[in-house]
Amino acid sequence: MARAGRKDRGLVLRRNTAGDKAWYVRLYHHGKEEWFGSFAAKTAARNFYEDAKKEQRDGRFFPERYQLRQAHTLADVLDRYTGTLDGSGKVKTTIAEEKKYAAWWKAKLPGLRLSGLTAEMIDGVKRELTLAGKSPQTVVHYLKFLRHALYATIGKHKLIVNPFDAVTLPKIRPTRTRYLTSEEEQALCAQIGPAYAPWVRLAILTGLRRSEQFGLHWRDVDLDHGLVTLPHTKSGTVQHVYLNDEAQAILRGIMNRQLEAGRFGLWVFPSEQPARHMDPDNFYGRVFLPAVRTAKLDGVTWHGLRHTFASRLAMSGGNASTIAACLRHAGLDLVARYAHLSPSHLRRAVESVANYGASPKPKPDENNSGTVIEPENSGGSQVGEKTEVVESIGRGERI
Repeated sequence: MARAGRKDRGLVLRRNTAGDKAWYVRLYHHGKEEWFGSFAAKTAARNFYEDAKKEQRDGRFFPERYQLRQAHTLADVLDRYTGTLDGSGKVKTTIAEEKKYAAWWKAKLPGLRLSGLTAEMIDGVKRELTLAGKSPQTVVHYLKFLRHALYATIGKHKLIVNPFDAVTLPKIRPTRTRYLTSEEEQALCAQIGPAYAPWVRLAILTGLRRSEQFGLHWRDVDLDHGLVTLPHTKSGTVQHVYLNDEAQAILRGIMNRQLEAGRFGLWVFPSEQPARHMDPDNFYGRVFLPAVRTAKLDGVTWHGLRHTFASRLAMSGGNASTIAACLRHAGLDLVARYAHLSPSHLRRAVESVANYGASPKPKPDENNSGTVIEPENSGGSQVGEKTEVVESIGRGERI
């Protein structure tokens, strides 16, 4: 007969370093006493105890796996995560960004043990970031990085207490997509100067991201077929960008100038040291942003050139899947922001409601008499005196 209270065996109630009540679990493993915790709720402590006992019976209990979560600091976990980034296959800009986030979290919560990381603490950091003027998207980036680092290093289901279970990420509300008008493009190119204006124009003509454009190798540029190959992309896959005639002419001009100067080598946009390409961040801060400010183009960023590429595709009648393909997006979700820029097909659709069942309106003959000439039967069918207009609709595109 099981003794009363056996379900609470191994559970110990104490106060943690903050003075709050917390539950701990005491287990004996191979004759050695092991402590685990703290747990905010008794239920969580009991569940851990029962799972650990089952793992002991199955020979799958390894205390060191849990000790990482309890004894190590948050900085230890972040260092362990960032130590795996080099050689992970991620692009350099992503690696640098994740290391930046890791350094920020370590400075924000120095010396914090992982067992002390709570949902209330993360909510407090979220509040501080918001009060500091960070956008909801930026706050999400900070929080998602920490969550990803924890899950990648320890595992979501191996966390004794997962603080992110009770954290709500900020909602990202759609904002106005900033793109350049023709007049704004001219003003920017005039301000940035003839040496760099073709670079801006190339970004608008191709939709290349800043890191993609400045990291181009000549070996990946096929001017004969109008194609650029991107071996390292944000998605981690090889992608291709099609070049129109003007984009090809810009790249040929860059190539010819490098050949004339005796600087033709590996990079399309080389730095002063031929072995390296121009630093996109340096160019952005040193050349591009000052030109934007002088031209008084509020809200314009280099990524806005990519938005300009997509917006002009939409305004030229490009459908959603075409825009997604040119932007190299895997889905159509991010393309929805450009839908309002291509309203012609929607306008035709709503006009068809008003014209349903009505006879086509006769068009006046363009002569001086003003006499109305009945149109010939073209594309329609005569039934008695009634003219039925038949519109040929192509097969809908598979989305």
